[in-house]
Amino acid sequence: MSDTITFTIQGDSEGFVTFECPFCSSEFKLKASEFQCENEPIEELFCPYCGLTKGLSNFFSTEVREHINALVYNYMAETLNKSFGKMSRSTNRSKGLIKITYKPLKKISINELKDKDTTEAEFKCTCCEHSTKVLYCAGVSKIFCPYCGVDI
Repeated sequence: MSDTITFTIQGDSEGFVTFECPFCSSEFKLKASEFQCENEPIEELFCPYCGLTKGLSNFFSTEVREHINALVYNYMAETLNKSFGKMSRSTNRSKGLIKITYKPLKKISINELKDKDTTEAEFKCTCCEHSTKVLYCAGVSKIFCPYCGVDI
């Protein structure tokens, strides 16, 4: 296993993926093709609801964070199981007084990340041309662009 852990998230039917604001906990969606663009790497986002900004990884949804934690745990469990397995076999082959037994760590089952279609309204920023989906209700007065922070 390599030292890089990768995963994919299947977006909704229009290619949007859910994010969550670390400040106000509101959820919004971004088009995967826009925030994964190699020509324009995204380092930080603005919350479309509260307008506050932070690094991209801070906006990962709870579901994505749990998925990442499970992937990292499984990587750690596999690494430790290999190491202790080798050490146990090596030590137990010799006719010494020490015998090693260990119980391998169990891996966590990991489900595929898949976004569902929901009822958010799609907005396109006139400044940077990026799209976002937010829950838009009568009481909302402003929507900020997650990419450039302007009022949409």
